[in-house]
Parts: sequence; structure tokens; C-alpha cells
Amino acid sequence: MARKTAQKTAQKTARQTNPPSRSNKWFPIALVVIVAVGGYWLFVGGGQGGSGPPATHPDLLEVLAEAEADPSVGVAIGPESAPITIEEFYDPSCPHCATFAGFAGKLLRQNYVETANAPVRWVSYDYMVGFPNSVAASLAARCAGEQGLYWPVHDLILARQTRWYQLADPGGAIAEIASQAGVDADTWNACMRERRPLEDIAKSHQVGVSRGVNSTPTLFVDGVRVDLAGVEPYSHIEGLIQARLDALSSGGDASESGQGAP
Repeated sequence: MARKTAQKTAQKTARQTNPPSRSNKWFPIALVVIVAVGGYWLFVGGGQGGSGPPATHPDLLEVLAEAEADPSVGVAIGPESAPITIEEFYDPSCPHCATFAGFAGKLLRQNYVETANAPVRWVSYDYMVGFPNSVAASLAARCAGEQGLYWPVHDLILARQTRWYQLADPGGAIAEIASQAGVDADTWNACMRERRPLEDIAKSHQVGVSRGVNSTPTLFVDGVRVDLAGVEPYSHIEGLIQARLDALSSGGDASESGQGAP
């Protein structure tokens, strides 16, 4: 009996000395939340290489502050006489933009922009959503545009996004892409050093701001914003194009093609 009493006393003393922590049960959950949040910010920010390479240009914010929206800086492909205009606001480092460009955007351009008597003119606008390497990539495409090679570099930049968009210094990878697209290296490098298209990129971004763009990719069909949430992009946009063509052929307008107001 004395031994049992001693054991009970020892157990009670141990419980008083080391009481169970009620908060410990939340520790695994808190750890998961911390890791998840940290992973998200690593993906959208830290994983991009901190402040980014010099090509992101430290004065970009100042240029943006002074720039005014100018739709003429959009880069177009397709006939000027096309009855329909699709405007795309994109960020070259945006994974969703790469996915869209690799399938839906590619097929739409093949079928409706790059054909004989194409009914669609496609206009590309830069819209920076915060990835440090985005400006370097946009500069690369626009510098190639000075040689008539904007679209080949634009497409390769997006198709090979994973090769450069998380690098601390993407300059070499981006230069390789431009070279593969056929740019004259000396001319292209001079443009990149001087950041000649930087003002156009800023004006392009401001066009998006003026149109209420807040994510990428964002598309407008004849000025009407396209809602891509929960839809298959190619079939949805193809349907809008066909409806718009039907409305135009019957003398209607965008509202008659099933699209709402912007």
C-alpha cells in the first residue's frame, strides 16, 4: 500500500512539474501554414532572384510614374483591315500567360490571325504584375521587334519560360533565346544595354491600368473584356469570335454577339 501511495504521489508531482501544453496541438497546423505562405512568396517573389538582374532597370517605377497610356505601343500581328481586334495584356514571367500562349493563344493566332484574309488582328501589351525578370524579357522581345522579330522572340520567351524566369540573372538565357530567333546580336545587345523600349513598356502597362487590368493574361475582344474564369480558353474565345463575325455580318454590334458591356 505504501508503495502504491508513493507511486501516485510521484505521478502527481510529475504532472504538476510538466503540465501538458494545450497549444502544442496547434503547432503542426501553424507550421503547415507558415510553410505554405513562405512557399507562395518564394514563388511570386523570392524565387525570382530578389531584386532581379540589371535589365529590370531600377528606374522602371519612375518611368511608370511619368508614363501615360498610349495604345499605339501595342505590338500587332494580323491585317489592319481585320474586322475584329483581340488585345492581350501579358507578363512574360506569368506562368498562366505561358500556358495560354502555348495552346489557346497559339491556336487562335494560327486559325484566325495568321491565315489568308484573317478576320482577327492581335495586339500584345506588356503588363507587369511584379515578377523581377519580366521587364528583361519584355525588353528582349521589343528589342527584337526593332529587327522585325518581336513575335518569334515573344513566343520563345513564353515557351521557354522555365529556363529563365526564376534565375537571379536571366541575361544569358534570354540572349540565347533571342539568338535562336535570329536577331543580329550586336544590334540587339545595344538595344538591351540602352533599354530603348523601356518607355514603351511603361506606356503599355499604363494602357492596362486605364482599362482596369489587374491580372494576366487579360484579353479584350473588340474592346470587351473576356472572362476566362472556369472556361476552356480556346473554345470560349473562338465562340466569341464567331459570334462577333455573325453580328458584324448581320449589321449588329458587340452586345448582339452575346458579349456584355466592358
